[in-house]
Amino acid sequence: MTENKIKKTTEEEKTRILTNTGVIDFKKRLNLVLEGVSGNAFAKKVGMSEAVIRDYLSGKTYPALNRLAIIAQKCDVPIEWLATGKGECRLLAESKYSNFVHIPFHHLNETSKSYSQIESIPFDMTLIKHQGCSCEDLTAVWAKGDSMEPTISNHDILIVNKAHYKPIDGYLYAVEYEDQISIKRIQNQGVNLALLCDNPKYPAIIGDKYGQQDFKIIGLVVYLLKDLN
Repeated sequence: MTENKIKKTTEEEKTRILTNTGVIDFKKRLNLVLEGVSGNAFAKKVGMSEAVIRDYLSGKTYPALNRLAIIAQKCDVPIEWLATGKGECRLLAESKYSNFVHIPFHHLNETSKSYSQIESIPFDMTLIKHQGCSCEDLTAVWAKGDSMEPTISNHDILIVNKAHYKPIDGYLYAVEYEDQISIKRIQNQGVNLALLCDNPKYPAIIGDKYGQQDFKIIGLVVYLLKDLN
């Protein structure tokens, strides 16, 4: 009984110290330091295993001083701020008010002047991490026309992951075709690869899976933002 009581007191004291020093919120600051990069990509950046970074992000463990120093140096943030939250940090001004990153629109996409003035779209980093994406792999495109109705309408916005361009049946992809960006549903048809429209009045685009194709797959659509106006 006495031993258990001592152990409980020790754990409570440990938690109190971590709370008072600010160390207990290390996982929140580490999430800011990631800046939308996946845990795997970040682990490679700092030279640690993904499992170690995952434990840090969950608050299960805390880094030793040497690892803390490496993370601070690789990410260009003060080690004191990273450890305790005290002091100034280049990330704080932006992240204090927002947890968003700006995803650029694909440069080949053409649309009306009122829409083309928008160069990027702010997007929640939590949603990016949920998909396991890296910010640098993402691009945004405007939907044009009604070929993908009723799924996608004119002027909807799609977030595309350029790291995933290998075709999987039934999924939506951004495709470069005839100097424009189109959204199509992929279907493997033996030696052919078909780009399907959800609107039945539009024909499919058929290409040789193993030969020269008239289209280029840019990436997988991971989010659809509907224009309700």
